[in-house]
Amino acid sequence: MININDKLKSLRTGDGTRKAKAKETSGVGKTRSFTDHLVQQVDEISRPSLNEELTRIREALDDASHNLERNPTIGNLEIYRALLSNLIGKATKGAYEVEGVGPGWSLTDKHHVIRKIDEEAEELLLLVLNEQKDTLKIAAKLTHLKGLVVDLLS
Repeated sequence: MININDKLKSLRTGDGTRKAKAKETSGVGKTRSFTDHLVQQVDEISRPSLNEELTRIREALDDASHNLERNPTIGNLEIYRALLSNLIGKATKGAYEVEGVGPGWSLTDKHHVIRKIDEEAEELLLLVLNEQKDTLKIAAKLTHLKGLVVDLLS
């Protein structure tokens, strides 16, 4: 039996690497060695491309949707929702760029321009959402039932 928390932790990517990279770049005025530059370039090259990441998440989402359809439990729902959230987040970050234009410091004073960066990522996201319509309906029903159970217990 797989623990849900372990499964969710394994689905999250990049949690520790962001903190480590922030610590590395926080040293202002420090010179970096040739080895540091080389390691950084190797890391960037070996990092999977956006389409490879989206394909990997899509395959995991397909497996999670089949599990949810066969066994509609709250644990399977949480895994499915985490994967779907991860896919949508990565696809929108990779497909679009939002830029604030105009005078002023606050977000309400600026106009926002959205540019398409990667059309393939957008197409893949729309394809996945169209394929997952039935599973999304099941997930919505389970979420609704979960809310009813919480209301009854309150």
